[in-house]
Amino acid sequence: MWQKTFLAPEGRSDLGQAVMLGMNFAVGMAVFSYAGYWIDQKRGGGLLFTVSGMVLGLGYGAYEVWKVIRIMNEQARKICDDRRQTKAPSTGETDNRPTD
Repeated sequence: MWQKTFLAPEGRSDLGQAVMLGMNFAVGMAVFSYAGYWIDQKRGGGLLFTVSGMVLGLGYGAYEVWKVIRIMNEQARKICDDRRQTKAPSTGETDNRPTD
């Protein structure tokens, strides 16, 4: 039987986390781009603030991806450490193999 051993941040499933990550990225890009567009329109045209908003949105998206990857790495490391501890011999016997 298939068993889930990895939970995404905040208890979400992997698919749910991927959707939330994509939504955060898209909404951040849209909000920053629109804010830049709005400023450009108030100043009489041009693309300076629109492009700046896009760059800020891209930076925000990259930051969100970095946060999720960092959390996932921490969780994966914890799972690996837990598995190592459960597989470690608990008999207290020493390893009698010859050393080189």
